Amino acid sequence: MKAVARGLLVGLLVVAPLAAQGGRGAQSPGPSVTVNGQTWTQQSLFQRNIGGPDDMTTAFPPHKVIGNIYYVGTKSLAVFLIVTPAGNILVNSTYERNVPIIQKSIE
Repeated sequence: MKAVARGLLVGLLVVAPLAAQGGRGAQSPGPSVTVNGQTWTQQSLFQRNIGGPDDMTTAFPPHKVIGNIYYVGTKSLAVFLIVTPAGNILVNSTYERNVPIIQKSIE
C-alpha cells in the first residue's frame, strides 16, 4: 500500500490545490493519505522532493498490492506486475535503465 501511496496517489496529491482554511486565509496542507502510520500530504511531498531524478532509479521494496497485483517499481515510477495463469503482465515499464531494478524486484 505504501507504493500505491507514493506511486499512484502522488499525482493526486501534487495536483490537488491547497484549500483556504476557516476563511482566515490560512492554507491547509491539502489532501493526505496515511500508510503504515506515516501521513503523506501535498506539502510533505514537495518538501521531500519525491519524484526527483534519484527516485526514478532508486529501488523500492517490491510487495503485493492486492490479489495478483504486485508493485515492482522504483521510489517514484510505479511499475506493476499482474500474475496470471496465462502469463505475467508488466504495466508501466518505465525506462530501459530501470530494467535491472524491475527484474530484481520481480525475482
